[in-house]
Amino acid sequence: MSAGALQGESDSIMKKIVTIKGQINKLLLIVGISMAVILIVSFFMIISVNGQYSQSLLCANTAADFNKEFKNTLDLEMYNHVIQPRTPESVSTLPMSELDTAEEVLQRLAETTSLPDNRWRVKSMLDMCSNLRQYMVEIAETESYDERMNLLERNIRGETGLTILIEQYMHQYIGDEVRELARLSELINNQNIIITVIIAAAFALMCAILMIYSFRFTRRLTGSIGDLSAKAQKFGDGNLAGEPITTVYDEIRTLDMNLDKMADRIDVLMDKQKEDQRSLHQAELDLLQAQINPHFLYNTLDSIAILAESERSEDVVNMVTSLSTFFRNSLNSGLDIISLSAEIAQGTSYLEIQQIRYSDIMTYSIDIPEEYQDCMVPKLILQPIIENALYHGIKNRRGRGFIAITGERKDGMLLLKVKDNGAGMTPGQIELLQNGDYRLNGRGMGLRNVDRRIRLYCGEGYGLAFESEPGAGTTVTIRLPEGGIAI
Repeated sequence: MSAGALQGESDSIMKKIVTIKGQINKLLLIVGISMAVILIVSFFMIISVNGQYSQSLLCANTAADFNKEFKNTLDLEMYNHVIQPRTPESVSTLPMSELDTAEEVLQRLAETTSLPDNRWRVKSMLDMCSNLRQYMVEIAETESYDERMNLLERNIRGETGLTILIEQYMHQYIGDEVRELARLSELINNQNIIITVIIAAAFALMCAILMIYSFRFTRRLTGSIGDLSAKAQKFGDGNLAGEPITTVYDEIRTLDMNLDKMADRIDVLMDKQKEDQRSLHQAELDLLQAQINPHFLYNTLDSIAILAESERSEDVVNMVTSLSTFFRNSLNSGLDIISLSAEIAQGTSYLEIQQIRYSDIMTYSIDIPEEYQDCMVPKLILQPIIENALYHGIKNRRGRGFIAITGERKDGMLLLKVKDNGAGMTPGQIELLQNGDYRLNGRGMGLRNVDRRIRLYCGEGYGLAFESEPGAGTTVTIRLPEGGIAI
């Protein structure tokens, strides 16, 4: 293919570049709009009919509160009232409670009834109740028994009386509401069928559209991802040369471009790694040389000379032996990872030399269980801390000092502790050390070197921790992995 054709294809792809996020958002938009339309239409269809049904059901329930024995109850109570002798209190003894209850129910129906015929019936029954109340008062005020009986039969309980008319109107009201409920129930059932058919059809259509769209989207996406995966596989096998991937998705193009950039950088980093390894090896050699303190060597040799002049041959032998062991462990064939037992031997040699030199001010003890001593640890992590305990703790107090070295496993860690009863430190000094500032009173280089090497080999969760009180001493805790360093 010619260069012009390749350029033309590249320009064509650039014009139709899309993002995966945009395609997914488009898909979600289609689904969201479709579901919203279906839900809105269904909602309004259901609400419109259900509102009518609820209104009619409320009216029927309210009508049910009307006393079915209203006529018989009121007729009987009025008859009993008519046959009683008249007194000034006759009006107050009228059976108005039954009528009050009926009027209360009718007032509630007047507020909720929607059928035109039933609204007229409720208004008529309210008027009848008002007239009935007047007739009852008229009867109570009539002195003649015969006249009272005549009024009772004509206006209240007879065939033309108001109680029978109210009862008939109420029966007609309930009948119309029941028929309206039946009509609305049938309408709701038909509407549910229609809604179900609409939803099913819309769902089927939406699924068809989504399947077509999703198929096209996933086919193009998986093809691009497959090409990118194949290219990454070649890179993983060491073949860092590859052609750019042809795709319409911006994210895939970005990954492809950065994969090519990463391949170029890997070549550069591989060359740099070789150089760094040489530099690291040289730094390790420099570190080993720096770890042998010339002043310590000079002072120890001076001490040996003084002991020899004093004819303390046994102490001379012990100090020379300890010094030999100290330097042998310091060199240790250039290794920076040694067993804990070798590190303990290094610290013990240093302590034996210093105890001979400072027998009047220092004693020590080492209590680390043998089961821990096969663990591998960075070299020279105990000696610098012991040295700090001696020179910045024990020598700055009055009286005999004591250094205790212990080991335990706790909270998934191997904890080595160097504790002294020296001068101690203030809370401010401890805070500086905990925050990594090791410039305190010349303590810096040894402690900083130990902490950095532990973090380098073990991770940021490990290193040194400090506890101290002025005049009471200091405890430095070396936090290591529970099983030591895996090599």
